[in-house]
Amino acid sequence: MLISSFGKEIVTLFEDMTASVVVLFALGLILVIAEFFRPMRGLGYGCGAAVLVCAIVLRMLSGGTVGTLFLMLFLTAFILFGAHLLMIALHKREWLLVSSGITDEEGADKYSYLIGLRGVTTTSVAPSGHMSINDINFYVTGEVAIDVGVEVVVKNVSGDRIIVEPVSMDETAE
Repeated sequence: MLISSFGKEIVTLFEDMTASVVVLFALGLILVIAEFFRPMRGLGYGCGAAVLVCAIVLRMLSGGTVGTLFLMLFLTAFILFGAHLLMIALHKREWLLVSSGITDEEGADKYSYLIGLRGVTTTSVAPSGHMSINDINFYVTGEVAIDVGVEVVVKNVSGDRIIVEPVSMDETAE
């Protein structure tokens, strides 16, 4: 009996969904998932969450029940969790390759070996983003805004915070 009622809720969820709800729901998911893969300073999360809330509210106003609300939230969480797992699987993560300790046995920062190394930004760094050194992605911060694809050098490390700056023309000529 419970399964039968649950099955009816699933059918009702999709059966009574209007085109505007479908478009808003898909757009909200796309914005949030885009933020997973290309950080946009939280813009994707904020706009995507707002659009998802609008889609859920519109669905509820068109005759939704508590079961419909639960299913919409569950479906959203399931899709976003799957996209997050996909993002982790597709990106090489340096933090998966090292131990969880912040310092080594001498007390030095675990990323101190990066100081002076050069890499290329894979996202915009404003004030934080990602860079790649030898096909390993690092989460970095910069004191100035840096565009995607710019060669950067690691200037300082403080705990888990890696500070980069663009390579100047003088350094490139060397």
